[in-house]
Amino acid sequence: MMVKHMPKVYRIIAKVHELREESGRGPCKLYDVGDEFDLSKPEERAKICRWAFNSMFPFLTVMEFGGNLPWEPDSEKAYIACPDPHNVVVFELRREGEFRPEE
Repeated sequence: MMVKHMPKVYRIIAKVHELREESGRGPCKLYDVGDEFDLSKPEERAKICRWAFNSMFPFLTVMEFGGNLPWEPDSEKAYIACPDPHNVVVFELRREGEFRPEE
């Protein structure tokens, strides 16, 4: 049986970077600035609101497989905002070491 080469996969941490209040209703109640989520773990991904996760997913996928976002000054980080027009949450995605599923 032939074993296929598995690409390197990197651990991505999502950190709440900023909470913006756009509507006078107060900032998003789900998060506090500084909250962190290890997106290599399904139980941590489940803690991210679906709006926010859908926004970060394309960038997360690029970063997980070692790609860079050329507009970001630091190739190990990206900043993503959720699309909630009333209570915007800005996340920092940070690439850390290689992820091994047995961890």
